Amino acid sequence: MDTLGFIKGRVGVFKDFSADRLKQLVDGSRVRSFEAKEAIMHRGDEATHFGVVLNGEVVAGSDGQMLGELKAGDTFGELSLMSGQPLLADFVAKSPCEVLLIPVSLFQSIIVAEPSAVQTISRTIADRMKMLMADPAKAAAAVRESDDPYGL
Repeated sequence: MDTLGFIKGRVGVFKDFSADRLKQLVDGSRVRSFEAKEAIMHRGDEATHFGVVLNGEVVAGSDGQMLGELKAGDTFGELSLMSGQPLLADFVAKSPCEVLLIPVSLFQSIIVAEPSAVQTISRTIADRMKMLMADPAKAAAAVRESDDPYGL
């Protein structure tokens, strides 16, 4: 797969990035494969990467409640990276998939420095929050504190 071409053409956050910036981003990131039902990121953890689904499907869920499905071209981890708060959901491969994992350092130095990317990320966060708030069960699952004092 041509990761550079894919993210330039299919991922809105990167539409205004120069070829050099995209190359720097991809070179500093890693593509990782996940099997169906394999965890990618865990609810309550600190976000260490910005995820971009390259192929396959990923499910976002919390406390057994599915919050949403992500497909090729979708991103995840934005809210936690922008707010500094722990992840609100588990991200699990629904099918075999590949994900571009962009480290927080590149997210902060390259992505957040691009005004159009920040605007796209803000819209994504707002749209997802509206979707959650429209469904009380999903909203409750996303904000519920764990009963486990050890975070296990």
